[in-house]
Amino acid sequence: MGLLDKLFGFTKIRYVYGGSSSRSAPFSQEAYEQEVVRAVIDCIATHAAKAEALHVIMDKDGRVKEIKRSSPYAKLLNQKPNPIMTGYDLKYKMIAQLQDRTTALCYVKWNGMTPEMMIPIPFNNFEICEVRGGGYAVRFIDYWGEQRALLMEDVVVLRKFYNRREGGGDGNGPLQNSLEMLQASNDGLISALTVSNKVRGLFKHKKAMLAPEQVKGSQDEFAKRFQDAAENGGIVGIDAMEEYVPLNVTPWSANAAQMKEIRENILRYWRISDNILRSDYDESQWQAFYESVIEPLLIMMGQAFTNVCFTQTERDHGNRIIFNTSVLMNTAMQTKVSIVQASREIGLFTRNELREMFGYAPIEGGDEIEVSLNYVKASDQSKYQTGDENNEQPENDGA
Repeated sequence: MGLLDKLFGFTKIRYVYGGSSSRSAPFSQEAYEQEVVRAVIDCIATHAAKAEALHVIMDKDGRVKEIKRSSPYAKLLNQKPNPIMTGYDLKYKMIAQLQDRTTALCYVKWNGMTPEMMIPIPFNNFEICEVRGGGYAVRFIDYWGEQRALLMEDVVVLRKFYNRREGGGDGNGPLQNSLEMLQASNDGLISALTVSNKVRGLFKHKKAMLAPEQVKGSQDEFAKRFQDAAENGGIVGIDAMEEYVPLNVTPWSANAAQMKEIRENILRYWRISDNILRSDYDESQWQAFYESVIEPLLIMMGQAFTNVCFTQTERDHGNRIIFNTSVLMNTAMQTKVSIVQASREIGLFTRNELREMFGYAPIEGGDEIEVSLNYVKASDQSKYQTGDENNEQPENDGA
């Protein structure tokens, strides 16, 4: 029995479906077992999972006017979405599943109108079906071979390479050639190293017409002498009827340039650089990685969770789920100092926001915005200088 059974008490599907359906793309479990692929997926999921989920209220201009800190949605997404996961675990698993299968599913269980749990759905394959009478459902086979179904309105769906299929991403099939080349190269190198480490040379016996068992006996006896020499002085004694020819087996594999190109093919597929993968990046490299890889994932997750967590009426009133991460956390210290110096007089950041930028804990009273009095609206200059509410000059009566 799987996790879904224990947490949700699902039974095998009994629904009746009509109309068309859209199936998920096939995926290869072997890709995730390749070390470069797993390192790439871990890198992307690790950075994306650091984002904090916020329940916000947007104004009519699309700006955040309120953050609901005690929202049950934010608590589930950031703290404990279900009995066995943390908020980080949930976000990491969703992103990792998205990169591995190009589709990720998460079920939101409700207790009336309040979300009770969120859990990623472990599926081997799935299809999105029309339900007779209206609406859609996600029908899937889990890791344990059980067929189940969930209403589409309760399932968060993330998709990558979303083009030809209606229900999910198109899969990672184009990566297969590069993975096979990399695997073949690794296998060839291992085989060559194994042979070169075990086959030392050729032992030639000059006696003619020896029986096979005699050849084998002579070979074993010479091997023993060879081993004894290696342990006790390094000299091998042979008689006039024996000859030993050392054999040099050179391990062969794809050369460094070919291996690098194969690796680069895999990294380009995920739009990630080797510096990011090694955590040896500079400010500009991080910014490029964030804008091209992490930020689109956060936007995708925000919209997907918003559509499942809120009704249309709630969305019309500005309710949104957004995933926020500090872009400045990975910038250079000099850049952070320059930002502080350029923005401190206009109140762009609170003191706590500035402390967070440098990795310090918030302080009491640090959420108030402080501004310099050296700046004033152009229309308020006279009032600022004189304190006079009536800035109009008296009329000249001609006296």
